[in-house]
Amino acid sequence: MKKIAIIIMIIFATLLISQTRKPAVSGTWYPSNKNELNKMLEDFYQKVDLEKEQENIEPFGIVSPHAGFIYSGQIAAYGYSLLKNKHFDTVILLGPSHHYLENVISIYNGDFYKTPLGNVPIDRELASILIKKDKKFVFLNEIHEQEHSLEAQVPFLQYQMKDFKIVPILTSTRDFKLLDKMANILIEIIENTKKKILVVSSTDMSHFHNYQKACAIDRGTIDLILEKKWDVLKNNILSERCELCGYYSFYIFQKVMEHFQDGDGILLKYANSGDAMGDTNSNRVVGYCSIVFPKKGEEKMEKFTLSKDEEKYLLNLARTSIEYYLENRKKYVPPKPDAGIMNRNLAVFVTLNKNDNLRGCIGQLIAQGPLYLAVSEMANSAAFNDYRFGPVSKDELEDINIEISILTPPERIFDIEKIRMGIDGVWIKKGFRSGVFLPQVATETGWDRKTFLENLCAHKAGLPKDAYLDKDTEVNIFQVYKFKE
Repeated sequence: MKKIAIIIMIIFATLLISQTRKPAVSGTWYPSNKNELNKMLEDFYQKVDLEKEQENIEPFGIVSPHAGFIYSGQIAAYGYSLLKNKHFDTVILLGPSHHYLENVISIYNGDFYKTPLGNVPIDRELASILIKKDKKFVFLNEIHEQEHSLEAQVPFLQYQMKDFKIVPILTSTRDFKLLDKMANILIEIIENTKKKILVVSSTDMSHFHNYQKACAIDRGTIDLILEKKWDVLKNNILSERCELCGYYSFYIFQKVMEHFQDGDGILLKYANSGDAMGDTNSNRVVGYCSIVFPKKGEEKMEKFTLSKDEEKYLLNLARTSIEYYLENRKKYVPPKPDAGIMNRNLAVFVTLNKNDNLRGCIGQLIAQGPLYLAVSEMANSAAFNDYRFGPVSKDELEDINIEISILTPPERIFDIEKIRMGIDGVWIKKGFRSGVFLPQVATETGWDRKTFLENLCAHKAGLPKDAYLDKDTEVNIFQVYKFKE
């Protein structure tokens, strides 16, 4: 009995001296009752409708919103649904401070982070390492006390996982040198630790525009994230053409993803508060997205083929999409096919040829949605939005042949000798300029590798013809599965 009493006293004393961050927005932004909160989270997770190919993604990074749960909770559940039956030792939470701008980055270094679902321990070992790295890496409790951006993530983690720790990091600065330093230190830690790490960026998107404008702004922002056009995103954020309220913490996240990922983010879900409230006529909405950056290698697409019926379906869909727009002056919305390859997120190019001459070609280098939707959208864009040609007319449609190319994810290379002419497509990027040639360009022109790359740089990317030799130029290769009418 005496030993038991001593143990109880030790536990009680530990609780008295431990530092716990108490919930600031429970009871307002989400239920303060444990059972009610569990029920809300259960409902969110049950309504998640991932594509079959997304269900087994192993996440390394997640972008998640942080509004009141009735507005953004369903979107957040998409990313966190991937944590079911998975284990992470530590979750690094990156979020903005909405209330303080102290030119510091504050790392919570207490003992626990509390929600109605219980206490989550802080990874104090990691937090302490970070704080020692710079005098502006600090633990200021007041920055964390009332901040909701990270608190909004924790119940989703608690519902899905057990036995994990967190490192809550709030950016209270717009100093990019300081943000870069934090990113580099996190990269060093992740590279050298034996712990399994998940990184979460907490951010909402556009704020208080009408529904249509919000969707347009957010679509542009999401495209830049998925295409990893980080410099363009930064410029657009600073010029207010894109909006992410958590951009400065997201900047750290993007640097970490950029270092570790050879692939790209995948959009799981986008919506805004108008969708959540059933009011698409609203003049003041806030946008939310759930994006996952898979564990390295997860996004690679294995070799595959389509059946003749599947090829025929996609070619008919492309032609129907063009015909529908010519008749109705609005985009065709195809019915969703049964589960299968058509619902897999794949990047697509659609090429239109008329009398063996190019008539239009538009595509994606990064998968942005299901295959069937990508084909429909790219067919419409190739027919009506290729700036090199006028819009396709009804009279000439019967003379147009449609070709569809399905792409593997781009892979960066550092040796141009790895480019296989006629097999690999090439995507050149330097600064704000980029250009792409599909593999069939080499076959159709008969160019050797040097001529191919010089034409790509000069005529597609608007760069000097030898830019591909510059160490600052990014050279990516990909393969295609192509078929035509």
